[in-house]
Parts: sequence; C-alpha cells; structure tokens
Amino acid sequence: MIGAYRPDMREADDAALQKSKLFVDSFDTTLGHIGELKIPLDSGAIDRSHLRADYYDLNSFQAGPDDITVFKNGGGAHLDLMTARYVLDQWSGGTEPSG
Repeated sequence: MIGAYRPDMREADDAALQKSKLFVDSFDTTLGHIGELKIPLDSGAIDRSHLRADYYDLNSFQAGPDDITVFKNGGGAHLDLMTARYVLDQWSGGTEPSG
C-alpha cells in the first residue's frame, strides 16, 4: 500500500489488515502518522503484534505460501517510484517496454 499518507486516509479496511501479515518500511514513519495503521490501532481492530517487521529487521520478512502479506510504505514519493519500478520489472520480466 503506497497511496494513503495522512492520518485520516486508508487503502484497506480492518478485515483485510486482520487477515494479513503486516510489514512496513519503518515503524517510526507509519504507526502514529498514517491512517492506514493509526486508525485500526487506535480503535483496537489490530494491535502492535499484527505488525511483523520493518526494513530495520529484514530477517523477519518471512511469509508462507498461503499467507496474505500486506506491506505499508510510509516513506516519500521516491520510495513509491522505486516500489512501482520493482513491481513493473517483475511483471515484465525485467525488460523495458519499447516505445
């Protein structure tokens, strides 16, 4: 999830977050600042234990083949671009579209 960036914005509902293994880029930039996590944490829909890891604990980025994994990017637009580029490269086999 890379779109919601304000304390009052969300991209996923409580049910989606409750079913997921949640990961973030940084606990410091997401937990108290972005509605995606702030709202369900404040309401009790999820608790801190739902958040498995951030980039500062890469060894904890583990998920099984049947897990629903959600990653919240709370960083700046440059991180959005890098993430989108990675997804595009994976989807297109790493080749640049011609044109």
